[in-house]
This record gives sequence, structure tokens and C-alpha cells, in this order.
Amino acid sequence: MDTPALALARQRAAENLPERLTWGPVTLSVTNLDRAEAFWTEVVGFVRRPDQGPGLALGTPDRTLVVLQPGATSPVAKGHAGMYHVAFGMPSQAEFARRMWRLYQLQVPVSPVDHLMSKAHYLDDPDGHGIEIAFETPERFGRFSDAGGRFAMFDAAGRAHSGRERLDLRAELAMADGTDPSLPLHRDATVAHLHLHVPALDPSLAWFEGVGFARNLHLPDLGMADMGAGASYTHRLAMNLWAGPGARPAPATSAQLLSYRLETSDTDTFAAARVHLTEIPGSGVLTGTDPAGVTLTLALRTTEHRKETAA
Repeated sequence: MDTPALALARQRAAENLPERLTWGPVTLSVTNLDRAEAFWTEVVGFVRRPDQGPGLALGTPDRTLVVLQPGATSPVAKGHAGMYHVAFGMPSQAEFARRMWRLYQLQVPVSPVDHLMSKAHYLDDPDGHGIEIAFETPERFGRFSDAGGRFAMFDAAGRAHSGRERLDLRAELAMADGTDPSLPLHRDATVAHLHLHVPALDPSLAWFEGVGFARNLHLPDLGMADMGAGASYTHRLAMNLWAGPGARPAPATSAQLLSYRLETSDTDTFAAARVHLTEIPGSGVLTGTDPAGVTLTLALRTTEHRKETAA
């Protein structure tokens, strides 16, 4: 079973091009900024960033990954469109294991899952914002299958997987040996993907396709779909109907995803996105509202289009 996202990944690799879109920071509203800062720094491992502007910018020494904005008066409201979770990608197996060790050291409730294309553990912040700590492993993936109308994933050796198996915690934690779990997040950590509650799958897929994502899986029986951006890891954006078909945005007073940023160095992608987004004059930035009711910006980077070739 092939998908447009897999085809795009092959094409970008053949032309030595980077992903068509990458994630910038996400902005979340919180009920208690001090409590939120303590969680995101001590548990997740972020550090303060020097960004100017409203809210508290956190991330790695090199990049801002999340901005916490005070003002919410209640936790995340269930049953609404908006963020399901945001995933932060770890640059190595050792870093993934080190973050897992930190969570277990602090006795933070987590759900560890093997998605085959990635490994993940899930947790919530004090306001109920969903967080995924992820390590992408597309080299383990072989193919998707919809034979007989049933979805399955197969690994590189041809073995079937559900994509929702439990991680071997002992084996994962053993890979953290020799590391210090109290140190902050690795400087190469990124925003890896965003998973949204949306009102409807088909219109949302079409809308995000116009912004530059490519369709990957569309699983109406599970009420979810995902999209890629040109990497062999094809789960850069996900969406679901689990808040209910026709779900509306959450009340303004509840903690929620306020906005997020996407970036591209592909001028064709940027130009095509003007169908859905409005340009802020002279800024090289487009802005708009996505199908979940969340504000997004798309920025054009003036950098080289081609991947750097290792010396």
C-alpha cells in the first residue's frame, strides 16, 4: 500500500531535498504560569529562551519549542476541536531513554507505546495538555497494508504489527545507562508532530494538503488520519474525530493550543498556501485559522533548499 506521503518522501530523497514543512513553536494557554514552567522545565527538561513577546518561551539552548501563555481559568476542556497532543522528537535512542528514565524517576504517569515508525511515551501537563516524547524509527518500517479491508503495518523484516504495542520498558531504560536524567533536553530536540481533534476528516485533509502536507493514512473506521511533509517518517500531522464529529473550538477561558508555526524553504509550497492563508505584508509570513479553529503562521525561510551533504 503506497501513500502520497511515502511518494513525496521518495521524491524529496531522490532530489536531496529537506522536508517541505517543519514545525516551529506551539503556543499553549495555561492556568498557572509558575506551575506550568516548573513542569515543563523539571519534568520535560526544557530551558528558558530569550524570546521577546508575550508568554514564557521554553525549549532547547538552540530553539524555542513551546510558548506558555497565562490567562486560562480552567484546564483543557474535553470534547472540543483543538490539540490532542504535541510531540517532541528526541535526536537519539539514548536521549529518548534518558527522558523516559527522568519521567520514571519523578514517578510521572506515562503511557509507553511502540508505533513501529516511532517509539513514544505520553503524558499530560498540569492543565491537561497532551505531550508525546518521541523517537522516530522509520528504518524499522516496511510497508502499510489494507489487504482485505483491514489496516496493518509490517516491519522491515515483513512481520505484522498493530502500531500500538507496548514498549519493552526494561530494554528501553537500559539504553539510558551512563546518562544523567536530570540534565535539560538535548539541544537537537524538535517539535516532531502535532495531533489535532478536528470536526471532520475529509475537509481537514484537503485543507492541510493545500498548506503543503501530503496525505498518508486515512482510517475512517478509527476516526483518524495523518499526513507527511517529505521525510521517511510520514506522521508529521495527525487528526482525529475522537472529540466527536462536528466538534467546535474550546471556550476561550480553557487551557488550549492558541497557535503554532510552520516553516518552509520551498517557494512553491509557500505560494500555494496563499489559497488558505493571508500574507502579512512585507513579512514573508502567512497566517490563518486551521480546521480545528487554531491560529497558524507559515514562514518562508531564506535558506538553501538542498540538504547538506556530509563531508
